[in-house]
Amino acid sequence: MPSKLPTILFFEEPSLKPLGPKNSLEIAGCGWDCVFEDKLPAAIALIRSQIFEVLVTNSPSLALLNAAKEAHPNIITILVTDAPMHEYTKSLDLRDVEIVDHIIANLSLEWTLSEIAVTLQKIIRKDFFGIEKYIASGSIIHSIEVKGSSNREACNNAVSSWIESFGLNRTVSRLASGISEELVMNAIFDAPTAGGSANYATLQRSQARELVSQDCPILRYGADQRLVAISITDPFGAFKRDTWFTYARKILKRNDDTLIDSKSGGAGLGIFKILFGSHAIICNVQPTKITEVIALISITQPIRDFDHMPRSIHYFNTDSHSLTSI
Repeated sequence: MPSKLPTILFFEEPSLKPLGPKNSLEIAGCGWDCVFEDKLPAAIALIRSQIFEVLVTNSPSLALLNAAKEAHPNIITILVTDAPMHEYTKSLDLRDVEIVDHIIANLSLEWTLSEIAVTLQKIIRKDFFGIEKYIASGSIIHSIEVKGSSNREACNNAVSSWIESFGLNRTVSRLASGISEELVMNAIFDAPTAGGSANYATLQRSQARELVSQDCPILRYGADQRLVAISITDPFGAFKRDTWFTYARKILKRNDDTLIDSKSGGAGLGIFKILFGSHAIICNVQPTKITEVIALISITQPIRDFDHMPRSIHYFNTDSHSLTSI
């Protein structure tokens, strides 16, 4: 008889960098049934004959991912890869935005298993927000209310000073400060515009902007022995999935002259700088209410250029990630 529990299919192509030990992946599945397969035809047959809520694969297989979306329109697909975007999108016939929901950079066993676990737990528990999910329990997390452009420098200095006091080097400090700058700027200038706020309709990015209290974003940052996490949360919930992945594709494929969105302030430039300085970027959205953007910097993995380094890209939406079959 078919299982009554929600089910995750793990497909691991033997010739590619592995996902990790089966027992660790089962633990990451939080009690859901886990099915493992390493032969592509068999995995496709399973997808077409059984109900799966989630597919996790290390293979950018167009046949598998396309079959998954055709058989189960609500399935959540997670591609775990050590290839940069411009490589795996070719295998997917440029359909990555349509058929892949989450990209996990296969950097190291510890990083990969942690990201798989956090991603699955967010989906299974329907609990999406907070940098607490990415750093060790008990880590100190700092919060700053951002009241406008006049205190952005103070925010950035607070982040870089704390990173250095944590014992991390200046390279990590500079990366963290640059990410903080872009997160703060996007939350001050782009989020209110995208959210339809009339309070700032006539103001440009070049002008100073102070926010009314209900529009103020919250900057948060923390670290453990593996990584630094920085986030910004705004009260608009206006970041769309297609926009998020369109920016990421333009940036990481680097074959489009229209890389930077110059309309209404340039959120594309901000996303570019955040991706440039991080190993992972996550967007959590409750439509019309909350957007949280998180950047993760690995302490143990160097930042390399876009042509060679994979990066994790996630978008969680409280509506689209509510699995109807559960």
